Amino acid sequence: MKVKNYYGMNEEQYEEMKLFYEKLGFEKKQVKKLCKKCFGADIRKTSKERYRPDWTFYRKKEFLPPVGRMVADEDGAMPPALMGGAMMGMNAMASCRMSGFMGAAPACMMPMMEPPEFNTAETHDVPENEQHSPLDEAQLIFSANVNTASWDHLRSRIMRNEPIDRSFVRIEEIINSYRYDLKKPSKEDLFSVEAENGKCPWDEASELLFLGFKGRKAKKSCRQNLALLVDVSGSMEDNWILTQMSIAAIVSKLKKGDTLSIIAYSDKTTTVAKKLDGGDMDKCVDAIMDIDGVGGCTNGSEGLNNAYQYLADNYDQDGNNRVFIFTDGDFNFGITAEGGLKGFIEEKRKTGIYLSIVGYGENNFKDNKMETLARNGNGNYTFISNPYDILDNLWEKLVSNLVTVAKNVKISVELNPAYVSEYRLIGYDDRMLTQQEFHDTEKAVDGIGSQHNVVALIQLKRGKAEKQFTNRYVKVDAVEQTDEFAFVEVHYQSPEGENLVMTRTITVKELEGSESNNLTVAGMLAGFGMLVKDSDYKGKMDKALLQELLKKAEKAEEVDTPVPYSHFDVAGKYVKS
Repeated sequence: MKVKNYYGMNEEQYEEMKLFYEKLGFEKKQVKKLCKKCFGADIRKTSKERYRPDWTFYRKKEFLPPVGRMVADEDGAMPPALMGGAMMGMNAMASCRMSGFMGAAPACMMPMMEPPEFNTAETHDVPENEQHSPLDEAQLIFSANVNTASWDHLRSRIMRNEPIDRSFVRIEEIINSYRYDLKKPSKEDLFSVEAENGKCPWDEASELLFLGFKGRKAKKSCRQNLALLVDVSGSMEDNWILTQMSIAAIVSKLKKGDTLSIIAYSDKTTTVAKKLDGGDMDKCVDAIMDIDGVGGCTNGSEGLNNAYQYLADNYDQDGNNRVFIFTDGDFNFGITAEGGLKGFIEEKRKTGIYLSIVGYGENNFKDNKMETLARNGNGNYTFISNPYDILDNLWEKLVSNLVTVAKNVKISVELNPAYVSEYRLIGYDDRMLTQQEFHDTEKAVDGIGSQHNVVALIQLKRGKAEKQFTNRYVKVDAVEQTDEFAFVEVHYQSPEGENLVMTRTITVKELEGSESNNLTVAGMLAGFGMLVKDSDYKGKMDKALLQELLKKAEKAEEVDTPVPYSHFDVAGKYVKS
């Protein structure tokens, strides 16, 4: 007998889900259909359980039946929270065998012991950037990062009072996810560059140099040709409702002339819908409802290969051709190693097809693999843990994530040793580049979307630099007879693939009295990031100082009551934790 999935939520949760779909603009009949089931599983409302605002629409452990007591629905099927918990943490082969066995076993054969807790989440644990003398390291080179996954994951942990793993914290993503008031680019440039200078709150002997880059607004909204690739394997079971809501958020933004295709994958790949018109919302909703949760292993490489091949066969020369993959990154079949996935996706980026990754999960999500795919596949990467994330990243900011205005954005900053004795780039720890990579036009790095912000915050000390390390043949001297404080050079490609260079000279006079709200907020967020990461360079940063910086930033931005789940709200919750 096939096990039937069961989703139970109380009436308040059910009403919240309805309001979510209504906010996206769906009609009543479409909302009713979307709330009826998810990936082939019935959604039922009940008043037996009390409401918790941090729920993500699946049954949490504290609401499972007592150990030794079996609860089944009227068809004799076990709720997925029990099954999913029992399967967590198994290796790939065991997971495949057990999902197949459990899919055929009656409820009475299920084990009656409480499943143990597992945490198999993975990320890159990269050493922090160090301090340098401009005479030893003349060029500071790094690639842009407009991903928000680290920030999304961090705020979900803080809002639920859960422990933070410092290796998952990428400070530049915390800083870049804020919407700064940056100048628009000129007509000739794809993005603008501006600079500010001010005191460093956690180190009185240092200052902060703020560099803000803003992408141009897309001249026109091009036609969208999207392939939505949905992971429906067993490890995604607890995230299926959030996944459906994420897909609906993207679909709600489509219009007549846009093209939508949906592909589902686990150990095998299934095409759910082909070339739907984005203006026919009834058919798009029907396609979402046709996605079926099948369980089993995760052959992510095959799913991606099929999605790319499908878009290549149906390529729109005048449109934005993009794969959206919805997954926890637990690729346990096909190409599974991070290095193999990197080589795989580097080949795919040559097709001109872009990639957006939407990540899910708590104790099983593979952040390292998803970030590798995004960085090397003309992509961006966001993380979803609740409806707030969906509205923020996949609905309100969708255009920025859909339309790329500059590809392969590499930034070089040279600081004049006559004015700067030492410096350190905050964040971007795994985004540093060599001079060879900076000048290599084939080197794949991230791009900037329509009106995207990219901010670099450099902690530095004023004064004439001294050479810390001696070189036998290389001699570098400070350039004293100039007002030039720093030189910024950006290498990037237009969406059409043309290699371009932009330069910007920053003078000492320009930086005098330049501190604005941008630097006030960015400094607070950088300090917040270093505190939660327990950075070796956090200086005197603690919760008391963070609260002081938070109040200053709220006053500067005229924030009376922080918006729920915003940067100010999350930082405030952390201070009180």
